[in-house]
Amino acid sequence: MKALLLALLLLAATARAGGETVKFGDVLNQKFHHPRCLNCHQFNSARHQGRAFNSHSARYLCDRCHSANLTGLRHGEWMAPPEEMDWTDLDARATCMLIKRNLDGDDQAANLLAHLLGDVRVRWALDNGMTPGGRFPHVPGGYAEFSRQAREWVGDGMACE
Repeated sequence: MKALLLALLLLAATARAGGETVKFGDVLNQKFHHPRCLNCHQFNSARHQGRAFNSHSARYLCDRCHSANLTGLRHGEWMAPPEEMDWTDLDARATCMLIKRNLDGDDQAANLLAHLLGDVRVRWALDNGMTPGGRFPHVPGGYAEFSRQAREWVGDGMACE
């Protein structure tokens, strides 16, 4: 998987050679601040009264309602990000910096792509969005556009300007 992600990075960088730098604020910020993304990224946020605080009394029993037949995710895959990943009120640069600051490991680019392009929850949010309360509004461009833009941004150095 890591080799495939590195190949995608090289392909994106080659395709962009000589072009303008891909910036987070130009291509991804709107998607990261889309209601489908914020709904999950606010979930554990006390500051923004996320769903863990205003509508979900059992924050750790997600699979009871968000079942595999509804979400397409296996048991144990449905969970919300930690509170420190709530970027609700942040501008594009601050959102980008938060994302990069919370990356683990030596190869941050590969780790970020693994999450953005390989995490079943991200794919669910972009292409499905069905919850027990109904489907959340569609993210423009879906997974196809998001994955292309993410590869270009990461391959071009993950600029936060």
